[in-house]
Amino acid sequence: MTKTRSVSLISVLFLLISLAGISQPSSGSYPSRQMLLRDEGLSKLNYIDLAHPERNYYVSVPAGRDLQLVGHGRVMIGTGKGYEERDIKTGAKVTEVATFDGTIVARRLRNGNTILAGLNWQGKKGIVLLELDQNQNVQRTINYPDFNYVRLIRETATGNFLITSNDRVFEGKPDGSIVWQAQLTKQTKAQHAWQAQRLGNGHTLVSGGYSANFQRFDQKGAFVDSVSGPPVVHPDFFAGFQILKNGNWVVANWQGHGPGHGDSGTQILEYTPAGKLFWSWKQDPKQQSSIQGVLVLDGLDLNRLHIEDAQGQLVPN
Repeated sequence: MTKTRSVSLISVLFLLISLAGISQPSSGSYPSRQMLLRDEGLSKLNYIDLAHPERNYYVSVPAGRDLQLVGHGRVMIGTGKGYEERDIKTGAKVTEVATFDGTIVARRLRNGNTILAGLNWQGKKGIVLLELDQNQNVQRTINYPDFNYVRLIRETATGNFLITSNDRVFEGKPDGSIVWQAQLTKQTKAQHAWQAQRLGNGHTLVSGGYSANFQRFDQKGAFVDSVSGPPVVHPDFFAGFQILKNGNWVVANWQGHGPGHGDSGTQILEYTPAGKLFWSWKQDPKQQSSIQGVLVLDGLDLNRLHIEDAQGQLVPN
């Protein structure tokens, strides 16, 4: 075969691969990106610095959900008994609350208090929220009795709560009333919707769990569209996500419980709002199994509490 013909065939091959959507899925580049990851499979907190991998760490933490910057160089993680705050640069535990057995998730509010959520908890049916002050005293109890599970909570710009509950997402007021809700589109598996975030146009973005996609809903709760793929990244379970300052969505593509999933899929994905996979990061199978939560730290002040604003983006409180 001549050299010219060989080059031509290679060019055609790359073109076909590109058209098939199985070339490198990323068009963006973040050589210096820093991330906090929650590896549910190994129950570890990871710090990843792409420019300085010598700073990376992988520390064991209790089982639980979510990640949040809470100021003073700390990240808060929910546990089954409350929450822990850990030093972002080292992963060392700084403080913990472990007196609320049955906690499913924890979230710091704008007022500095902390919301804990549980199910059929504290003597009440359905979803129960406890708001704790800085001395861990219960300031209020909020109850949404008609829901059968709770995943994550996000405080809206108006002080309500966006809560995911299996195949539903709803907005609840502090008085326990429901002002908005939507049902995820039907899938072959139970969705286990993970996180919801209100967008600037009034739509609500939801990571659909086993739907393996993002789903958007309008102000009336009607389905708008979904975003996923391509197959090369093995979409399995869309879990924790963050809306970046460029408007893109970065999500953890969880692959299964326990160890041994590090070779499965590409577990950090970044999409444009138009649905294009803009960037991705492949986990190290020697260090990670199945990533459930992600926080991109670029441009954020680690000494400030961060809450999502009316655009759904993290801003210092």
